[in-house]
Amino acid sequence: MKTKTPILILILFIGSIISSEIKAQNSEQLFIKANELYNEHSYDSALVVYEMIMNKGLSSAELYYNLGNTYYKLRNYPMAILYYEKSLKLNPNDEDTKHNIDIAREFISDKIEPVPELFIKSWWNNLTNTFTINTWAVISLIIFGFLLLSVFLYLTSRTRILKKSMFFTSIIFIILTICTFCISTKKYNYINSNNEGIIITPTITVKSSPSSSSVDLFVLHEGSKVKILDQAGDWEKIKIANGSIGWLPTSTIIKY
Repeated sequence: MKTKTPILILILFIGSIISSEIKAQNSEQLFIKANELYNEHSYDSALVVYEMIMNKGLSSAELYYNLGNTYYKLRNYPMAILYYEKSLKLNPNDEDTKHNIDIAREFISDKIEPVPELFIKSWWNNLTNTFTINTWAVISLIIFGFLLLSVFLYLTSRTRILKKSMFFTSIIFIILTICTFCISTKKYNYINSNNEGIIITPTITVKSSPSSSSVDLFVLHEGSKVKILDQAGDWEKIKIANGSIGWLPTSTIIKY
């Protein structure tokens, strides 16, 4: 069996880098073009270009935010809410996105009051949403670096006072490393999960089981946000903000 020569491997490696750079440049040019079309009030054309970028497999909070704004201008409020939610998933503290999603929700029928969260859960969510996943990853690496430094100083110190202080410092950094790693992992899993969705059917009745002949529970309208709990065939088990649970056909929800 023939093997690739080092030169061929190097050529392929360089080619992949160049291809990635060209792809990024093309996407950046498309993004600028889409923004220009949006500013010219050519919302249909801007939408096509934004979706071209997304179909290349690229995603960002800015791209989803602009898509949300475009759908909002086209008065497609459920899709606007969907992309605002996707943007907030990547950048949960962006005030412009929060403001715009609140405005878009004024145009949907359902006004669902959320169940109050426990203090500890609310505090933990606020803490994890303080920074983006990339920032948390950097913080975790920096703290881990300090941990290694404190361990090194503990092992090499010759005085009892320094050794003792580095011992307790190392314990603190171990705890901080574990906490920041857990937060980074939680945010990574959340961003890559697909367990939330937006209703896209004008009106749909939530069922008690995954069958059209089961008992009617309550009615939802397009634009409402649901959490996906389970799936059975072409049905999704959903939960809404007030705690109500039921089943909906998969075709009535866009998951994200």
